[in-house]
Amino acid sequence: MLPIRPSRGGFLRPFGCGWFIREFLLGHAPEGSIKIDPEVGACQEDIFYHYKLALHRAYAEDAVA
Repeated sequence: MLPIRPSRGGFLRPFGCGWFIREFLLGHAPEGSIKIDPEVGACQEDIFYHYKLALHRAYAEDAVA
């Protein structure tokens, strides 16, 4: 019988999604993302794209180190 429980470890999450979105919408340019105007905001697609890009960048930096 195969175990149903997932194994420990998994995907790298160097920072949280909620933290990233908050900082991004405040215009703080977290994790090397672009700086936006907090008065205008950003559409959901832009937030998702820059979050994924920042995750890939953090993973690449961790793999190099």
